[in-house]
Amino acid sequence: MPSRTVSSAVPLGQRRSLAVYANAFNVTQLPIKAYEQYDGAMTPDVENIRWRHRIIERLQNHEAPKVFRLCLFDGKAILYSATPLNLPDGNSGNYELIVPGKGKVSVRIARVSGETVTFDDLKAFLNERISEQTPKVAVALNLLQFIIRQAPNLKYPNNGRAYFTNVGSRDLRGGLELFRGFFQSVRPTIGKVLVNVDISSSAMYKPGPLVDLALEVAGIRGNARALNFRKHSKEWNILSQFFKNVMVDIKLPKRTVTKKIVGLVEAAGRFEFKKEQEDGSFLPTTVAEHYYKTYNIRLMFPDIIGIELSRGSGKNTVIPAEVCFVTPGQRYTRKLPQQMTSQMVDFSKFRPEKRLDMIIGHKGDRVQPPTLEYATSPYIQDAGMEISEKPIIVEGQLLKPPSIFYGGRQLADVNNGAWNITRQHLHSPETIRAWAIVDYSMRLDQGVVERFMKALEQCCIARGMQVKSVPAYKRGSGVGSVERDISEACSQALALAKAPPDYKKPPDVVLVILPPSAAEIRQDVKRTGDVILGVSTQCVREDNVAKFSGRQLDQYCNNIAIKINARLAGVNSIPSSPAYDWFKDQPFMFMGADVGHPGAGIQNKPSVASLVFSYDRHGVKYSATSRVQEPRQERISELGPMVAEAISRFGKVNGTAPRRIMFFRDGLSEGEYAGVAELEFQDIKEAIRRVWAEVKLNDPCPLITYVIVGKRHHIRFFPANPQDGDRKSGNVPAGFVASEGIASPIARDFYLLSHGGILGTSRPSHYIVLKDEIFNFDIKPIQEVSFTLCHAYVSATRSVSIPAPVYCACARAEYHFDTSLRYMDDSATVSSGSSGEKQSFNLSKWRSGYAQTHPSVLARMFFA
Repeated sequence: MPSRTVSSAVPLGQRRSLAVYANAFNVTQLPIKAYEQYDGAMTPDVENIRWRHRIIERLQNHEAPKVFRLCLFDGKAILYSATPLNLPDGNSGNYELIVPGKGKVSVRIARVSGETVTFDDLKAFLNERISEQTPKVAVALNLLQFIIRQAPNLKYPNNGRAYFTNVGSRDLRGGLELFRGFFQSVRPTIGKVLVNVDISSSAMYKPGPLVDLALEVAGIRGNARALNFRKHSKEWNILSQFFKNVMVDIKLPKRTVTKKIVGLVEAAGRFEFKKEQEDGSFLPTTVAEHYYKTYNIRLMFPDIIGIELSRGSGKNTVIPAEVCFVTPGQRYTRKLPQQMTSQMVDFSKFRPEKRLDMIIGHKGDRVQPPTLEYATSPYIQDAGMEISEKPIIVEGQLLKPPSIFYGGRQLADVNNGAWNITRQHLHSPETIRAWAIVDYSMRLDQGVVERFMKALEQCCIARGMQVKSVPAYKRGSGVGSVERDISEACSQALALAKAPPDYKKPPDVVLVILPPSAAEIRQDVKRTGDVILGVSTQCVREDNVAKFSGRQLDQYCNNIAIKINARLAGVNSIPSSPAYDWFKDQPFMFMGADVGHPGAGIQNKPSVASLVFSYDRHGVKYSATSRVQEPRQERISELGPMVAEAISRFGKVNGTAPRRIMFFRDGLSEGEYAGVAELEFQDIKEAIRRVWAEVKLNDPCPLITYVIVGKRHHIRFFPANPQDGDRKSGNVPAGFVASEGIASPIARDFYLLSHGGILGTSRPSHYIVLKDEIFNFDIKPIQEVSFTLCHAYVSATRSVSIPAPVYCACARAEYHFDTSLRYMDDSATVSSGSSGEKQSFNLSKWRSGYAQTHPSVLARMFFA
């Protein structure tokens, strides 16, 4: 890794020191013991991680407590022990357990050959005597995770990294509730190890009678008899998707069995099967008869749905819903419905001072945070490990915000990442020659729409734009007619603008008023505009059009006006800072890349890779390209052709080749730095070499800086002095940057809080500089350029959380799929195979159904 004291000649803006708290705690003493590694295999296989933990816990505490003492278990197959286990066969042993709810389980424990796990290499790594994270260092860090997490993960529902409790839970309805808990993770830094602790939330399946839950999910009030749904009905599909893979307790006389739902069955009590008799013969019977004769249970609702526990080869096991109870402590891992997402956000947000107070905790809290339990954890005590109860103080810096220039070199007044454009002309305002509005509202009369359009027109003119015609008005018909509606509105707009008969271009923009909950209409609007007709579209919500008036209406119309100007290839404003201006001295490009993956549990939809790139001399105009690739593949498989396309477009616009490329990559985890990032960097270099060879360029190839930008972390900052925080939100001010004290030992990195907090505690972005040919790993100009780019997002008058090019990456790619593929419909593509079944994936089908952006809007920021 390059030196951390590099300094370049790049000019810098002003910055001042600022000390903050971070939600990280020093490990003051690493474990003093060495650990042996063992493999644990269970027969039959137990898929549920929490059940696997319970089985190992039972092995330790009930079956063989003298053999197993304070073993650490990863929830899958690996055990660690600080003392060699006295196994029956020396290095292995078999144990038979009767587990309540699961029956007989055989566990085989075998020592893994190899060296014991110590922390010597980790210490050398922290002190930079080892330059790379070797396998021994990785194992030691992994073992530290198990040590700190083992006690709470045995006690509470968890996802491995965070645990959750029902204290302060909130009912979401729809069969779900929200739990709050604590995330904890070991993070190596230079010279020490930190434990990152944060508040975390999770949606949980509500425990209780399956019948009650099914009624709630289906939105039915009344008797359980209403659950007599037929297969593939709307309600059936909703319940089938919701309950798939959910664990239930089947309560029978004298015993309870816990099983996983694999499907639903209609009229479960009437389900017929052949039951073996005492003489070995088989006689037909029904589930209702079986439960009455075997368990003396008379089913009250034989005609309602039941659950299926196994399928295939005619060996279905059907259980009536009325004897099933959803097992407590199960996390809901799918994407939350839209109406529940806002409740989750509200449940999860805390002002900074409250969040830090909850993390530090107080004696007597109903649920102690891990910071107060480290000192009493038997696993931590056994390891000889010690962790401070006080959060660390980070010495960072507060960057001066960039200058934001509007028309006539007017400067905006930037305050904590926000500014006002009420008196500003846009830097390069465009002209609206023809435009239209398509109205899908449910309650707006045309007079309200005309009032809104007049206010919008006045705002556009006040910002320096010219409006040459009145907008055409078209009343939309709804889903299924969007393309026709917009096409007709375009024709009307051109007629009103008196365009000549042979005029082939579309109008400048089509505004679309959407009703509440109009995701399907919006999808059709964007596909029609971006892909089919090549016309810029701008959606507005019906409730916003109706409720705003006076200054609020002006502000709303201003926000719409700047989006329209950007979609017409205009320039709203130009950011400027010393390092940013230095970067622009030579022809340059900013690039942002990301891969969007299908939702959790969905295996038969592709991932979509997107590349957004600048093509102007100010770094504020962007275009985009995208590709379809295999599901959940993080490396961008066609990055080379995408970069070549971007550079070619840049050359056509500017008549020259770029000399500098700053590439921001979203979405990579630490484990992908060495593999994915390195390969992608080589893909970029190879693409440049190909372009240079094809056009026979003699210019030197551009220098490249490759930066990973991460948001999926739990580091938070809190003002050490409340007077240093934002007056309204209490957050650390926008522009705070830090690396000292929390820097990674394996790469040059920093945390940047680029946006002003509004609600809750602001999350900084984590920047990892993996390759740097431009600044030679001088981190300060990279910080300043990144911060400046956070002020370059054209659709906002406030800074955003990550640089504009990567903020836009992967936006709207889902609208490019043919609607027959139902890409946006999660229920249509949830995997139905068993957990161990490897399903084939038809990538060519998805590629052929994925349309590229219409050429007419490529230079217009359709994705902003």
